Amino acid sequence: MARTLTTQLWLLLVWRAEVWAARPRTELLNVCMDAKHHKEKPSPEDKLHEQCSPWKKNACCSVNTSQEAHKDVSYLYRFNWDHCGPMKPACKRHFIQDTCLYECSPNLGPWIQEVNQSWRRERILDVPLCKEDCESWWEDCRTSYTCKGNWHKGWNWTAGSNECPVKAACHRFDFYFPTPAALCNEIWSHSYKVSNYSRGSGRCIQMWFDPAQGNPNEEGQKDMAWKLMPPLLLLAWFSASVCSARDRTDLLNVCMDAKHHKTKPGPEDKLHGQCTPWRKNACCSVSTSQELHKDTSLLYNFNWDHCGKMEPACKRHFIQDTCLYECSPNLGPWIQQVNDSWRRERFRNVPLCKEDCESWWEDCRTSYTCKSDWHKGWNWTSGSNKCPAEAVCRTFESYFPTPAALCEGLWSHSYQVSQYSRGSGRCIQMWFEPAQGNPNEEVARFYALAMTSRAMLHGIGPLLLSLALMLPLWLLD
Repeated sequence: MARTLTTQLWLLLVWRAEVWAARPRTELLNVCMDAKHHKEKPSPEDKLHEQCSPWKKNACCSVNTSQEAHKDVSYLYRFNWDHCGPMKPACKRHFIQDTCLYECSPNLGPWIQEVNQSWRRERILDVPLCKEDCESWWEDCRTSYTCKGNWHKGWNWTAGSNECPVKAACHRFDFYFPTPAALCNEIWSHSYKVSNYSRGSGRCIQMWFDPAQGNPNEEGQKDMAWKLMPPLLLLAWFSASVCSARDRTDLLNVCMDAKHHKTKPGPEDKLHGQCTPWRKNACCSVSTSQELHKDTSLLYNFNWDHCGKMEPACKRHFIQDTCLYECSPNLGPWIQQVNDSWRRERFRNVPLCKEDCESWWEDCRTSYTCKSDWHKGWNWTSGSNKCPAEAVCRTFESYFPTPAALCEGLWSHSYQVSQYSRGSGRCIQMWFEPAQGNPNEEVARFYALAMTSRAMLHGIGPLLLSLALMLPLWLLD
């Protein structure tokens, strides 16, 4: 129990360090994000509009931004609140307040993290939202309608504003978000994390406040900034005094030592089809990307259609899976040595974003296969894989009754289904829109830091236990 607690608290220390490391502590207070519409520095804006007015004395948003934030479809992001019919006014008020907090608040510094996206270089993650704010948001929105449980990604933008994806159905909010926490934590990919503290406690961020009574979020940001300081000073000293078993840079921007991988990643401008997201930096060659789109390619002579024709929607996921395996330079934290005739390394327990796993399973559940572990046990006498003599072709859901059974069992635990969503910075996306940058770079950096820290655990248990026991005092004081 002590060992588990020690590891968990140490990883929390590491997480705090990563949040803090991108900017000095003095820059955690009174700062603006480096994002699409934010000002460079906060300053007074006397004419901020309606729900954004609490930030008049000190704001990261302009008057024009505050006005646009109140429109049903504004030029800010071309986001339409009414994508499933008119949103109820009481519900829409919360989304406008949410936008005002995001655009205007200079008190989010402790939760700002770097991202690699075309429209912003920073985002907020796990802001502790006061529990009443979350509960009232959910209560006022539960009978409005939407078609998605994560609003950060996956929309149809062909019309110029967000529309529901083809297969998405409009249901009440409480269908997609059955609890207040589901709404507040998930809707913007963990931008918020529901706090156990109440408004006025100085321990959580209020989405809106009465400006006549001052800005309570200033106290909340100072509280978190000071909490970060003692463990981070110890962590800085500790990291400087202990040598890691493996250089952290070895975990980043690397290629596996496997059958078709390049020695080092580099640009490949003509990557094919589903492999195009890795054009700027790839571990695969153009010919590899072309071959892996074939039903039975020269790469491994593996036949997807071993139980009849695989449905195209299902096959697309397997091609994306192969592209990730062959092309991604962001799998270093999960690479392990193996003693196979055709490769010296593999990856294991890559945290696959839960939506990627769920859609893979949903699109494949009615296709057919004869095995639940595709890594071994095939009949290769004909030169390509065929079902073993006693194996019976059945639907995927017969062999993989749940999404986790498919994603984790198919390739002998190459993947582990994550509880995090796409865009959270905590799980690997099987595919991504290249115009928005590679989100897996941020994920690899996070886990590389965590893995390096775990390597430092060996032989320093007593010191680490002391740090772990002190950490709750700093965080809960």
